[in-house]
Amino acid sequence: MINFNAILYSAELLFVVIGASFAIKIYLLQLLVPSGFQRLTIKHPWMFLLGTLVCTLFGDFAWIIKLLREMHIVQLPYSTLVFFIRISWAFLILQYQSLSLFLESLIVKRFTLSIRHKILITISTVIWLFFLVLAFSNSGLVIEGERNFAMSQSLWTLHSPLEIKLMSFIIVYALFLLIIPSIIITLSKTQKTNLPIIVNHQLSLLLKFLISSYLFVEILQAINFLFASYASYVYPTVSISTLILSYAIYYSVRKVLGLRFLNVNSHVQSKPNIDLIHNFKNVLEQLSHVTSLQEVCQISQTFFKEAFDIPLRKAQLYVRTHETTENTAPKHAQDIESLVETFLSTQNNVIREHMLKKKILIYDELDFTNFYNDDFNRRTLLTFLQNLDADIFLPIYDKKRITAYIIVDRHPRKKELYGTVERDEMIVFASYLCNIINLLQNRNLKSLIQQEKELKDELYHARQELAQYKESVRSFIFNHQKHIGIIFYKHRRFSFGNQAAKELIGVNLNTQSGHPLTKVCKRIVHQVEEYKTAQTMLTVDDKDEQLVLSAVPNLEQNNIIMLVHYPEMSDMITKDINKLQDPTKWDYLLYLHATKSGQFMQQLVPGNGEMLLNFKINLLQAALSKKATLLILPDEDLLPTVELLHHLSARDSLHVMKLDTPCIDHEISIQLFGINPMFNMQQGQQSILKKIGQNGTLFIKNIHFLNLEAQEYLAEYIRYGSYRVYKSEQHIECNARIICSTDQHLMSLVQQGRFSRTLFNMLNTMTITMPPLAELPKKELDSLADGLTEQAIKTADFKNMLELSEKEKLKLAHNPPESLQELRMQIEKMLVKKSKKNNIFHETHFDPAYHITDPELTEAARLGKHALRDQRIMNLLWSKFHNQNKIAAFLGVNRSSVNRRCKQFNLE
Repeated sequence: MINFNAILYSAELLFVVIGASFAIKIYLLQLLVPSGFQRLTIKHPWMFLLGTLVCTLFGDFAWIIKLLREMHIVQLPYSTLVFFIRISWAFLILQYQSLSLFLESLIVKRFTLSIRHKILITISTVIWLFFLVLAFSNSGLVIEGERNFAMSQSLWTLHSPLEIKLMSFIIVYALFLLIIPSIIITLSKTQKTNLPIIVNHQLSLLLKFLISSYLFVEILQAINFLFASYASYVYPTVSISTLILSYAIYYSVRKVLGLRFLNVNSHVQSKPNIDLIHNFKNVLEQLSHVTSLQEVCQISQTFFKEAFDIPLRKAQLYVRTHETTENTAPKHAQDIESLVETFLSTQNNVIREHMLKKKILIYDELDFTNFYNDDFNRRTLLTFLQNLDADIFLPIYDKKRITAYIIVDRHPRKKELYGTVERDEMIVFASYLCNIINLLQNRNLKSLIQQEKELKDELYHARQELAQYKESVRSFIFNHQKHIGIIFYKHRRFSFGNQAAKELIGVNLNTQSGHPLTKVCKRIVHQVEEYKTAQTMLTVDDKDEQLVLSAVPNLEQNNIIMLVHYPEMSDMITKDINKLQDPTKWDYLLYLHATKSGQFMQQLVPGNGEMLLNFKINLLQAALSKKATLLILPDEDLLPTVELLHHLSARDSLHVMKLDTPCIDHEISIQLFGINPMFNMQQGQQSILKKIGQNGTLFIKNIHFLNLEAQEYLAEYIRYGSYRVYKSEQHIECNARIICSTDQHLMSLVQQGRFSRTLFNMLNTMTITMPPLAELPKKELDSLADGLTEQAIKTADFKNMLELSEKEKLKLAHNPPESLQELRMQIEKMLVKKSKKNNIFHETHFDPAYHITDPELTEAARLGKHALRDQRIMNLLWSKFHNQNKIAAFLGVNRSSVNRRCKQFNLE
């Protein structure tokens, strides 16, 4: 009775152990299965390890069935138990076959089966099929007494059943033909092949824990099986071996997954460092007191020693410098810097973006990733680290530019790997170093001054955009009442459906057939009739206010219904948003159509189309900014554009400096920036920047003629917001806006050393180029000609008679002018010629402000003699001309009238 209880206890214990082993393997399978499907580049080791774990489940399941039967929990026939035992033996041979293939596939990039593998797989398959056939045929030793007697006899006798002989053969075959040869082959290949260190760590971990445990367990069970005298110890033996093997599988798989096995993790895993905050606290305190870059280098070495156990001389900080000073570093350090500079200057954007994304290059991880997934860019980075003989290259970025870097020499920690926590610590440390290095390199605070100026410019631009946005929204909300007019079109006649339609249209669409609004209405209804679909158009009324016409077919009444209303914000955006080169500038579409600044821009360039629209948006963006602007326009269009930018910037005075020949002497520099009083030049002579003050505009025509020294002075002013007096270290703050123009290719001049690269970089951020009229599509050129025609004719009654014909537009398209002003002149000549031909020259009133490009003078020109009554306009004219005769000639009035008004308004 006591002996039976002991056996029962052993069975219960074994049941608990095997059940726990079964659950652990299921958990590991749940980790491994998803990772394998995501990373097919390393499928062979994944498949073999998966096969090994799945096959072990069959053995555990057979033991569970056997123990449940022996504990009388489940009543099963002995033949059913024999079925599960034979299935477990069938999969036992596959388990060891998979394990041996797993070992050998782990150390090669692309695993292929050798002749030895094919022979062994054939033998294993035959044995597997034998046990499967035996299990499903239910033949042989299926009676409990016969099977126990056969198992108790010596396995080496000739009369033993074939099933029992094959069981003993499997044990010998698995150990001496599969596992041990695979271990020997794997170790020999490891010594001959230069494997990644991470792969070596994985292999070492698996051999020490998983494979050695398998060997130990199988030797124990082989002794139990092959020698009948040890059969009474089967339960304790299986319990101990299962415990050892389960722990070994769980520990080794979890550990090897942390070493990027199957690339389940992107980086080698490590435990959180509880001393991280303490280390950074000490480092930050030390960095706050540094006074030189040498101190930063020493603190960096100390930090790497304390945080990562890297010897002091194995980690080195290198700071990049663009100054041409003599390098006093040791020869080894100079060689390293030379290698790095050569690499950074010759690599493409793909590698630069990869470095920026990764933030740190670790040789072991790159080598491991490239081992299974070979890539050209990764090989390039590996070669770079090999040339440096470095384990780690840690770049320190400042706005995507590498200002410094830390290099850790190869194998400073006896092949210990760098985990995720250490990697993150290094990246955080590098981000702190960036600010410290910048402050030390710019000890004169110039970088802070530059940042402050950039912030002020961005704030000014944001405020200007906000003001434009408010103005555009206000115009849509308050200026236009939300009336919708309804018009019916049937039998070629229009009829108003409500009072709003009559007020919005303002003309008789049936009798005034030549009116521009009538033509647009007829065009849209004809399109609806032709295509049988809804159509929408944008047009203008007699007050130059935009209208939206939307026509839809009414098939039931056999007529067309047209809706008329003032445009909403969405109408203005959807009309032209597809024409934008940069869709993020959609808000400028509102500014062009709904603000005074936009109206001035439309006055300068009244055409529509993709090229002209993007040019106007870029020009408006420049007008709302304080940045230095480079204009690449035809010569005749420069001054009108500059005057518009000056006016929209709400600045007081405009100074134009024309450079016709290259500046050889220092005269222009002195005019621009003044000169040191010690040189005894003309006393009291003010520089141009000082004259135009804090709210003026300086336009320099042909900036490429400025000498290099003056260009550097100008670039310094644009960058810092203060100019340096010529031949002096005195800095004077100034807020004047700089606008430049050129007709040369500045990049070529920079490469030839004839133009300052610094100034080029400053101007390149805001360069405005007008598309040549000869390259405009005919539709855009026609719209530009129509817009200029409407600007020229002041009398609406003759607009229909004087509008350009298709023949005249073709003439302009075949021989397009070079500039907008030249196009303006040609159109005016055509209109004057047509008015004389139709005998309406004296009745036709041309806009007197047609040729005036200054936005401030346009209003005065249109008022004519009535401008004399407006004190504000008279003050403006006096500030522009400072001469009564010029004012009288401009307004077309007598000088005595101007004199009388000047006395009245105290303009002297």
